[in-house]
Amino acid sequence: MRRTDMLKAREMLRLKYDLGLSLRDIAIACSCGKSTVSDVIERADKAGIIWPIDLSDKELLSLLYPPQQNKNQHPEPDMSYIFYELKKKSVTLMLLWEEYKEAHPEGLMYTQFCTRYRKFKKSLRLSMHIEHKAGVEMQVDWAGQTLQYIDIQTGEIKTALIFVAVLPASAYPYVYAYDDKRLENYIDAHVRAFEYFGGVPKILIPDNEKTAVTVPDKTNPTLNKSYSEMANHYHIAVVPARSARPKDKAADENMVGNVSRRILAPLRNTKFFSIADINEAIAAQLEKFIARPFQKMEGNRKSAFEKIDKPALGPLPLARYEYCDWKAARIGFNYHVDYDGFYYSTDESYRGNPCFIRATKYTIEVFVDSIRVAAHKRNYNKFAKYTTLPEHMPENHKAVSGWSDERFISWAHKIGPNTEKFIKTLLKSRQFPVQSYRSCMAILALAKDSPSSVMENAAALAIEREVYSYKYFGIIFKQELSKSAIEIKSPRIISHDNIRGKSAYVGGGINA
Repeated sequence: MRRTDMLKAREMLRLKYDLGLSLRDIAIACSCGKSTVSDVIERADKAGIIWPIDLSDKELLSLLYPPQQNKNQHPEPDMSYIFYELKKKSVTLMLLWEEYKEAHPEGLMYTQFCTRYRKFKKSLRLSMHIEHKAGVEMQVDWAGQTLQYIDIQTGEIKTALIFVAVLPASAYPYVYAYDDKRLENYIDAHVRAFEYFGGVPKILIPDNEKTAVTVPDKTNPTLNKSYSEMANHYHIAVVPARSARPKDKAADENMVGNVSRRILAPLRNTKFFSIADINEAIAAQLEKFIARPFQKMEGNRKSAFEKIDKPALGPLPLARYEYCDWKAARIGFNYHVDYDGFYYSTDESYRGNPCFIRATKYTIEVFVDSIRVAAHKRNYNKFAKYTTLPEHMPENHKAVSGWSDERFISWAHKIGPNTEKFIKTLLKSRQFPVQSYRSCMAILALAKDSPSSVMENAAALAIEREVYSYKYFGIIFKQELSKSAIEIKSPRIISHDNIRGKSAYVGGGINA
């Protein structure tokens, strides 16, 4: 069987051991065949893998797919792989069998290969009526209709976008407005919806939007990493709706229409001056809407929610999800990784490796091969952009031969008090003084061929302006040096007995 991608294998194991979903539900969530899911679960059980998994991708791969002991065993073809490959242009069963035999010479013959595929394809024709079970699904979407508000600072008319979530079993909605569809807002809307419902369903069905799905594919969509982590935090499976298949989330499509008619339309003539004003008005209209009696049965959406969905929802986690940004990067040759113009250290053995950065408002984490290799407090100091842990530094970086704080302070002391104060501050401006040694050396070297007064004046200005980098100090130094040169070139009148003035020429020529 073709090996399953390790990220997808991890998701299968999470949905099985953490959420307890059936093989069919896992197959739908992971966009693969049920046989593929069954194979991964069986391999995990055989290998003794338990959840949560504290293994790298390579370790997990070696446990799930160990070397085959019996080389004479006929390997079974991956029918899910064959099914999707046949959808590609010019691909035939004969070609796929030839590729299979090339990889497994002892495998099935063509007739057996075709027979098994026909049985597999016949099983796919089975269909079932989809019923919305209590607490299972939450469908989400952005409403097509919007509201307008006036920016009180600029007077500009801006558009508010409306997020809609619904629990299909009870048709219970949640509505909230945002100024854009950024991922941070999209995830915040989900968190607010979970808290509004007071619990978490098992399955989340979003649109194939770029905020949720980075690769909107009909058969195998790829989720945004931050969105996937949010789902993991709330122990919920994500099954994106297929593109151009509104029936996949028909309940939300219907609810968007109800929200437009019952909540947004009544607010069409209201003047708003902020998103907060809009959300306050939406909340009031939402309460009216969920209290509105059903036409063909007793009760309303609120009573239906209390009876049907609320008891079946999973509990909210103890901690509210904190939005994080995931970024693919590569660890530099100096064993630091760049995020938003700031640099964070990893162990020097990881230099050059691809990695993922997980950034929250307060922390930066670096992952290599799904293993966290570094964690830092997020840095916002634009004058000290490097964050380095001592244990990450190679031995030859922990000390620079012949250089020390005392050496640079002593050198600056000989020039003057302003220079000494500036160098002391520069040394303290970095997390480790060694990170500023090169700047100290370059700055103090400027004083070798110039008067001490120039360096003193430049240091005083740099301290006043809080400039502690060689680049900007050099600009100040050049300006002070230019002023000094102008003063030196200015003509001075010299008085001396041997120098004749204009009085020596009064009354005539030289012989007068």
